[in-house]
Amino acid sequence: MLEYERQAEERAKEQDRMQEERDRMALELSNIRKEQDRIAQEEYEMRQYYEAEALRHAEEKRLHEEEVRRHQERVREHERRIRDHEASSEAFAKVIAMPAKMGRVRQTSFTSPVRAPNGNGNGSPPPSFPNGN
Repeated sequence: MLEYERQAEERAKEQDRMQEERDRMALELSNIRKEQDRIAQEEYEMRQYYEAEALRHAEEKRLHEEEVRRHQERVREHERRIRDHEASSEAFAKVIAMPAKMGRVRQTSFTSPVRAPNGNGNGSPPPSFPNGN
């Protein structure tokens, strides 16, 4: 009987060791699952973050391209106005440089005084004005 008790005691110890091993394995599996869940959550959050960043970048890029387009339109408008100004300046210069028409007899000079036909000089009033010479 003593041998039977000893074997039963060994079997009980073996079962206790096996139960402890099962418990340890279950704990390890639980830890592994928790770590996998944590990693999956981090990956999800990273995907969400990078998706949001990609959307933000796309919006910034769209706004920048719109700003560049408006700037280019302003530059083209400015260049057009410069060309128009240059063309009108050239046309004005040609008009200024043209000789007087042959049909014109009288030409106004800006440098010499104009003599009236009655002989009055520059600045002298005609005789019809009071206090005239």
